[in-house]
Amino acid sequence: MDTTTSGGPGAPERWRLLTPACVGLLCLLAGAVLFALVPGTVADVDAYASAPACRAGQPRSASCTTAVPATVRTTEKVSNGRGMRYWLTAGERDAAPGADAVHRIRMTGAKPVHSAVRPGDEVTLVYWRGEIRTVRFGEAAQETGESPSENWRLPVAFGLLAVSFGLVLLYAAWWYRYRSRTTTHMAPMRYLVWPLALTLVAVAGFTAGMVGSGIGNAFTVTACAVPPSFALAVLCAWWLQRRSTRAADTSDIVPVALKGRRCVSASVHGDVPYSRAGFGTLVLGDGPVTTTPDPTGRFAGRALPPTLTVRGVRGLRPGDPHAWYGMYKYDAAVIECADGDRTVLIGAPRKEAGPILGSLAPPDWAPPPTGAVG
Repeated sequence: MDTTTSGGPGAPERWRLLTPACVGLLCLLAGAVLFALVPGTVADVDAYASAPACRAGQPRSASCTTAVPATVRTTEKVSNGRGMRYWLTAGERDAAPGADAVHRIRMTGAKPVHSAVRPGDEVTLVYWRGEIRTVRFGEAAQETGESPSENWRLPVAFGLLAVSFGLVLLYAAWWYRYRSRTTTHMAPMRYLVWPLALTLVAVAGFTAGMVGSGIGNAFTVTACAVPPSFALAVLCAWWLQRRSTRAADTSDIVPVALKGRRCVSASVHGDVPYSRAGFGTLVLGDGPVTTTPDPTGRFAGRALPPTLTVRGVRGLRPGDPHAWYGMYKYDAAVIECADGDRTVLIGAPRKEAGPILGSLAPPDWAPPPTGAVG
């Protein structure tokens, strides 16, 4: 049988290596591009903070600031499904006749100006490079959506996210290349810690970038998130390790005699004619054991031959069908059988292994000593 399509995690499927490697490199490249934009946003923040007031007659598109008195017309709070957006509509008091003097301005939040002003209040609109960047109300000042002070958020947040996930994907490619053909693929303590820790760091970095108080704060929060993320990843991996260790112990699985017909979730794998893709059900207790794609077992059945003999029961291992890892995870039992000189595997949830054994194995069958299977 062609193991490139039906083998387990160790099958030489090139896409399982190249896909995460290529996507991971693209993520790192995207992160580098995003971080390269950060100095420009910082330069804009500094330029705006140090910009002088415009002299009389200078256009508002110049790199100086122009303070224009205006009157508040309305304030709005609009839900966009992911949060609230805050809008302030104001009309310039001294605008020339015919000029576009009424502006609907997106504010960066509710405080301190948006929540304080009411229709008719006098505010000051601060222009820089042709856009309204700040709204002042008395001693209070609030940035608008056009303020350069917020432009660093997207490149920093998505840059941290892209770099972290890029490292996760590159680790996945490395693991598939060097570790997937060994039993470490079932040892979470050995492979899960770094991907989970990096994922937690990515979430922390993205959150800090979007809501943090500044660029330094975002990177500081991300760095401080590394130790607790690693500790939490170790704890989760340890818990999964215990679970996988319990799942690998199949000594408690014994044949169970059935009374009547029963359909169970199970798949047959081997170089035999009754191993068919999509056949995920076994029909027990109704004549010969039959594999079928129908969960009710009513059509397209293929009987398992009487020459099939049970060798033993074990947990998942490298070389088992890859789909079983998604279907059964740590709740899997693999019944190893022989049909002449061919090995036949039956994968099923642990709770179904006893009835399957009861239907395939002779009444006096007993499991072999631990470690003898395979």
